Amino acid sequence: MQAELCLLNGRVVNVFSGEILPQAVAVAGGRIIHVGDESEIDASRAEIIDLAGDYLLPGYFDAHTHCDLFINPYSYANQVVKSGTTGFFNDGHDLANALGVEPFLAVMAELAQSLVSVYTGVPSASPPYPGVEGRELWSDRDVAKAFEHDNVLGLSELSPYIRLLKGDSGLSNRMRLARSLGRTVEGHTTGCSPAKLNVMAREGITSCHESLSADDVINRVRLGFATMIRQGSIRTELARAAEAVRRLQDFDASRLMLVSDGMFPEHLLEWGNMDWVVAQAVEHGIDPLRAIQMATINPARYFRLDHLLGCIAPARLAHMQVVSSLERPTPRLVLAKGKLVARDGRLLRPVAGEASAGLGTRPFSLAPPAPEDFLVKCKAPGAKVPVIRVQDQTVTAREDLKIPVADGYYQPQGDVSAISIISRDGSRKGQGFVKGFCPGLGGLAASIAHETHGLMATGQSPEDMAMAMEEVLAMQGGVVLAQDGEIRARVPLALGGICSLNTVEQVAAELSGLHKELWAMGCKLPYPIWTFGFLSFTSILALRITYAGVYDVRKGEIVF
Repeated sequence: MQAELCLLNGRVVNVFSGEILPQAVAVAGGRIIHVGDESEIDASRAEIIDLAGDYLLPGYFDAHTHCDLFINPYSYANQVVKSGTTGFFNDGHDLANALGVEPFLAVMAELAQSLVSVYTGVPSASPPYPGVEGRELWSDRDVAKAFEHDNVLGLSELSPYIRLLKGDSGLSNRMRLARSLGRTVEGHTTGCSPAKLNVMAREGITSCHESLSADDVINRVRLGFATMIRQGSIRTELARAAEAVRRLQDFDASRLMLVSDGMFPEHLLEWGNMDWVVAQAVEHGIDPLRAIQMATINPARYFRLDHLLGCIAPARLAHMQVVSSLERPTPRLVLAKGKLVARDGRLLRPVAGEASAGLGTRPFSLAPPAPEDFLVKCKAPGAKVPVIRVQDQTVTAREDLKIPVADGYYQPQGDVSAISIISRDGSRKGQGFVKGFCPGLGGLAASIAHETHGLMATGQSPEDMAMAMEEVLAMQGGVVLAQDGEIRARVPLALGGICSLNTVEQVAAELSGLHKELWAMGCKLPYPIWTFGFLSFTSILALRITYAGVYDVRKGEIVF
């Protein structure tokens, strides 16, 4: 077969055998057609790339990411490909809930036709606890329809696993549907004991990316889970989990994967993407070839895509990268479907299109709230209030406090702020208090509220909260900080109310400006807007804000 492109004088990393071989690679029609001796290739009319002794690796495949963390999926694809990520599985629940069924599937279908290989999951539980978080945003019929699309590989991470432990038949039925169609069920089994993991495996969960230690990794592998070790913006767990890789690799490490679990815009610019994750794995004692395998062929096998991705072998898509070091494998050249798309971290051609503004089938259909809408009425004078206390970037605790009262309404002071979450149609509103976010905060409002993505505001000034929320609605989605009657920072998020239309660099600058304002006010959190958006995420301990009020995750009940 006539080659269209030949890569010569390189050292091919074979992720099947663990060898590094001096071979030539031929490409035609976007696929690899030959790997072997140069003399065996018809290169008479081919473009030649001389690798000058560098390593040729498969493109990275991130098995668990969120391509909608403030930037939009198109910008995300164009950014990560520069550092060698030529494919990824988008866990999918955030933008899926923010846009609604058809608009989300349309975005992902368009991305599936891009030069990178983009796949997605659809919500397994939307929201995690409908009883307190509002109606299901994705029905079983919606999920079944989504599974008609080849790029929809499974159910996104099932965070409310407590429902399975309690025998929730509706959730079990959705999982059975996915498994009957050969789809995966992504797990979110933080803190599960081996006994509970047995239930998760029996119900059909196929993976987990929530191992916090080496023992967590081992326990999941023992029960047959595809086990993902994450190193990214949300959590960094390689330091603790790397020991499990060393313990398992002499027998079988094929169930282990490296994932990012998503990267914030600033980190994509500063760190990179899967190239950084692989380099981090090597720094923590994992053999470079093993680390590369965990970011290429292992995830491809898990998703049954190894006939297309994850290796340099005939018939596979020509997703490849040229690196000078296996210990720090940031590419100098990246090919996607046989096209040279990046050189030395610079995009040579877009691999995906551009996002358009829109809220899909979930518009904001409410009038801007007035200041009095953010007042919290005191119904039990003198009693302590269960307050959401911020522990770290994602975890909260309960703290019972007496909050001053005036004219029948609570008056939060010091490090305590009121918090409200309002549904997009204005029909439901939950209120409570949060401690440890930012002292003296006037008003911070956003259309980011995992996982329902309603409208959320926190602060001590009802006037500032109302001003911030009015601006969010005027922008048709975003984040706004108001202080002392003045808007101090804004981040427009016009796609679904959670994704920017701007470049990664622009979004990073906007978020940095917002965070600098909050830090100057005394906020101690490393990435405040993430913590804020997670205050409504009902699958992490302990207290969360919902449309029904303050919810105790462990008890499974509304406490305020």
